[in-house]
Amino acid sequence: MTLSDRIRSIVSDANLDAGVAVWHIESGRKLDVNGDAPFPMASTFKIPILATACRQLAAGEISLDERIALVDDDKSLGSGILPYFESGLNPTLRDLLTLMIIISDNTATDIVVDHLGGPAVIEGAMHALGLADIFFKLNCKDLLRHIFPPEVADLPREDLVKWTSENDILRDGLAFSKGPENNVSSANAMNELLHQIFGDLFPEAIRQVALNILYKQQFNVRLSRFLPLGTKVAHKTGTIGGIRNDCGIIRISEDSHVILTLFVEWNEAPYWNLPAAHHQRVFVVETAMGDIGRAVFDEFADTR
Repeated sequence: MTLSDRIRSIVSDANLDAGVAVWHIESGRKLDVNGDAPFPMASTFKIPILATACRQLAAGEISLDERIALVDDDKSLGSGILPYFESGLNPTLRDLLTLMIIISDNTATDIVVDHLGGPAVIEGAMHALGLADIFFKLNCKDLLRHIFPPEVADLPREDLVKWTSENDILRDGLAFSKGPENNVSSANAMNELLHQIFGDLFPEAIRQVALNILYKQQFNVRLSRFLPLGTKVAHKTGTIGGIRNDCGIIRISEDSHVILTLFVEWNEAPYWNLPAAHHQRVFVVETAMGDIGRAVFDEFADTR
């Protein structure tokens, strides 16, 4: 069975809608399954944000050591720890980029997006790199606002958390759109971005900043789930509703690296208020993602 066939089988057996791209850097071998189709990036859009920050660092427009004060209005729903800290905290830009990637801190993300010039700057940076299939329209606050009915979308953060414990989110709104009005990418476009980050897009010192942050990722139960112990993966996950994404660079050896993007969707609606069933379904989905990661690793383990 070819690797493409294996991936298709895993996706089908887990009843997923997926876009998968696999690029071995050193050999130049590429394959994909539905790799040109657009998918919502969820928090994998933080990779384009990191890349845009690195472009501005290389141009001398920003500094990793500059400090940006946290204010209450910055605090966002969703993942992260900054909403639980007191206003007045003064992290560096390096701190914010690290929080944005390794624990997917939405508050840190929105602070960085504002600091870089807003969503249009990030989308423009991607298109300037030739990545016409990457669109970034909404920061975390604006994206998450679209998972709620309009009558509650502007409630305080604490009230929205309570609302979601009693009500399902909107699953047919902008946050789940595959059009350019949302934050979307194809798997192949994300792989190309990661390839450029790994390559010579930035001066070596800035390249290492980006990769070292990505290597510190704390969420490791998807594409890296079944990789051999000690395997280094520079990656970023993304989750919203039934979307489970993971995109990164697997270090097979010092001279062998493979880029893997997994954009995955499944129907979460029947499970949202059934905790045990939901947990089991997520286990199946993330196990499938891990199976793909291991199949990719094994395919290229002997590539020199």
